[in-house]
Amino acid sequence: MNGILYKACENFANTLGLEIEKCKSEDIKGYVSKITISGDKNYDIFLVIPREKLEIVSEIFFGNKNEYDLEDMTKEIANLIVGNSKIVAGERNINFDISTPEFLGEYKDNIDYDDFICLESRGVKFFILYKENK
Repeated sequence: MNGILYKACENFANTLGLEIEKCKSEDIKGYVSKITISGDKNYDIFLVIPREKLEIVSEIFFGNKNEYDLEDMTKEIANLIVGNSKIVAGERNINFDISTPEFLGEYKDNIDYDDFICLESRGVKFFILYKENK
C-alpha cells in the first residue's frame, strides 16, 4: 500500500506544481481526515495535514492562503490523494472503493496505525497513516 499511496501523493503534488520527498520524522502534527478503502485491499487511511500545508494548497487553489475552511480543505486533500490511489491501484490490477472523507480534528496521538509515510514539500511535513482492516 505504501507504494500506491506515495505515487498518489506524487501525482497530487505534480498537479499543484510542487515537489515532494520522503522524510523520516515521527513528529506527527496536523488535522486528520480518514478514508476507508475496501475491496482487494482494505485499509483505513488517515491524512494528517498541518495548517501550513493547508495554507500552501489554499494559495495554489484560491490565490489566498487564508481562503479555506479547515475541515473542508483537509477532507478535499484526502479525497484527491486517496481517489488518485484508486487509479494507481487499478493500473496494478488492484481494485477497491473509497469512503467519503471523515474529518477527525487535530491529531492527538490517538490513531492506531500499522505504518505511515512522511512527506515534505516546501519545508512542511505531512503524513499518511494506514491500518489494514482484516
